[in-house]
Amino acid sequence: MTSVFYERLAAAHARIERGNNEQAAGADDKARAIAEEVDRRGRGGARQLAAELGVSEKTISQAVARARRAPEAARALPADTLERLLAAERAALPPLTAAQWQALAFIVRGTVVDVTWIEEPGVLLAGEVEDAGLDERIDPAGLVRACRGWSRAQALAVIDACLKDEVADLPMAASGR
Repeated sequence: MTSVFYERLAAAHARIERGNNEQAAGADDKARAIAEEVDRRGRGGARQLAAELGVSEKTISQAVARARRAPEAARALPADTLERLLAAERAALPPLTAAQWQALAFIVRGTVVDVTWIEEPGVLLAGEVEDAGLDERIDPAGLVRACRGWSRAQALAVIDACLKDEVADLPMAASGR
């Protein structure tokens, strides 16, 4: 088996672990919110909250117990931070023509983008464009310059948009060539 396989497998396991950790943290946050509301309501608060939420008092009691056992809430960025960052970076990109974005998306979808791309995604993307043998009407040299000019975050935002087939969300040049 190849090292690429093992890298992909390790990345998948890491993603699953992050998801499991996020799910557990979310359950802890939910338990804390319930426990705080029960405390705020005082005597009979658990019964009231159970009725409002349409769950049993036992469920509320279990949430309160979980909140007591849960580690202190971790300070972390909101879960959607990466998506919001990538959207902000996409919005700040200089516009390219629709044909250039489509060509880039085609190239990206045919390229294995792995963790090594973190360091210099724009440079690596430019190299893929150079190797693609694009039609001169697309202005491959201009596309290469654009790729090399992007910040790391901008290049990753472009790659993400291309992989997700969200090219329409990228800034289009008025000429629309």
